[in-house]
Amino acid sequence: MAVSNTLRQVRTERNICQEDLAIAIGSCGRTIGRIERGERNASLELALRLSKYLDVAVEELFVLEEEK
Repeated sequence: MAVSNTLRQVRTERNICQEDLAIAIGSCGRTIGRIERGERNASLELALRLSKYLDVAVEELFVLEEEK
């Protein structure tokens, strides 16, 4: 199973740059970029921090895709 996300969409709708989001949640801009591109999955802690900061349910940011 793969994890997809809507992080880039939510972030850009709110006019937040990757670096500002990263600073706000205690991460780095490169990590945010990798998560948005699907190169890396967010840890549970990072997913919860993103969810809280963006005021969006974790399930709205991250979706478990079933492989066919």
